[in-house]
This record gives sequence, C-alpha cells and structure tokens, in this order.
Amino acid sequence: MLRACGHQITSSSSQLRTYISSQRTSRSLRFPALPRCHEIMSKEDRMDTWQERWSQGKTGWQLPDLNFALENHASKLLPKPERRILVPLCGKSVDVEWLYREGHTVVGIEGIEQAIVEFFSEHNLPYSTEQLTWAKVFKTEDDRLKMYCCDIFKMDIENLGKFDSIWDRGSLVAIYEEDRERYAKVIKALLAPDFHYMINATQYTPHEGFSGPPRNIPTALVEKLFGDVCELQVLEERTRSKEAVAHWGLDDFVEAVLLLTPQS
Repeated sequence: MLRACGHQITSSSSQLRTYISSQRTSRSLRFPALPRCHEIMSKEDRMDTWQERWSQGKTGWQLPDLNFALENHASKLLPKPERRILVPLCGKSVDVEWLYREGHTVVGIEGIEQAIVEFFSEHNLPYSTEQLTWAKVFKTEDDRLKMYCCDIFKMDIENLGKFDSIWDRGSLVAIYEEDRERYAKVIKALLAPDFHYMINATQYTPHEGFSGPPRNIPTALVEKLFGDVCELQVLEERTRSKEAVAHWGLDDFVEAVLLLTPQS
C-alpha cells in the first residue's frame, strides 16, 4: 500500500535542535556536494573495492552533519523511547552516535573495520571487541552500541534478533541490483512486530555514464520489495539542483524519505 503524505517538515524536539546546533557552525537547507563514487562497485571483489576507498580516504558519502531525514522525521522512525535500532552499512555515520546519545540501543553493520575504528575514535567512545564466527563485534561499555564488522549477507540473523526500527540511509542505495531481493529478505527477517523502517532513497534517471551508487531506488521498487509485509508512506522529497549532480551527468535527482510500517 502506498500513501503519499504531505511534504511538511515535522517539528524537532528541543534535544534534537540542541544537538544539531552543537554539531555545526552554519547550515542551510542546501545539499552538500555529492561524491564521485559511481566507479566503486565496478570490481568483482566488493569488500576489496570498499576497503580501497576507505584506505584512500575517498569516502565523500560520509557527511559531517545529521542526515536531514533524521532531523525532520526522527519521531516517525522512533515513536517511543529506548528503541532497538539497526543501521545497515553504517560506515562511521554521525547518525549512529546521535541515535546512541538519544538513549536508544543501536546496532550497526559495516564491512570495513577501518570505518568502525574511526567511528569510535572520532566520538571518543571507549570500546571492547569480541570475535564471533561470523563477525567481529565492537561495543561500548554499556552494551547499548554495537557494530558488527561482517558481510551483510553472512550475518547470523538469529543471533542479531529483532529490531524496533531500521534506519537505511546508505544501504539499499549501495548494493548491487541483483542483490536487492536477497537484501529485502534479510531486512524483513529482522523486523520486530511493531517496526518502523525508514529509507533515504535516491531517485533519478540512470544513463550509460552513471547508474550509481547511489543507485536509483524508485518508490515503486521499494513497494515491490517490501509490500508483502509493509505499508509505505512518502514523508518527504528533496530535489537537488542540476549543478549539484552535474558531475554525474544527471538532469534530475531526488532524495525521498520513505517510511515502512506493518500492514494494518
């Protein structure tokens, strides 16, 4: 089911406004420049490709500010306090730290260990590690934040358990097209009964010179992948200027904030 909601921005909490002010010196509603990353999925060995990007510091998708979708719609993703939330392919996103500081229990999945180590270092979070058969776990002293270094398709789903919320800022848009059905199956296996799953989907017209990542994720595709168990709402759509995506040769580029919840 697809229900298109209005594009009115929801009010943020005072805590959210305070956090955002402390994390930046100035901010407008303009979009940051997009990274030139369309070549990063061209090699056969995917992990080596991403590792090379991190080793060379070519991680333009790692933004310094809280994602606009969380800023505007956190209450929709997190309708109750102390949620258990999954952030797939999290990198070293500041979104993870914000979710943790808000009192939630956060689990990140990331394939590159360097990204996880840099996350804990940059946020001055003491951590310990544990080696599992399928992943290396980095966790805070209070156990409320864990990052699993592993292949997302080799996770132990039973071990991970269920999640109240999933924040998909850069995961679905990054994976290969042929992996989407398998990815959806993994995500659906991790959803708690009263789940809230929010996706930051990039939408544009691909061409021979550029097809991602970030890949084109039409709203209809998300409905196809998850419509058997979810209802879908369009919370917000933002259009990037043609100048911002000129290096990709694109004429149109929209970021859609999609919220998936249980079927009624």
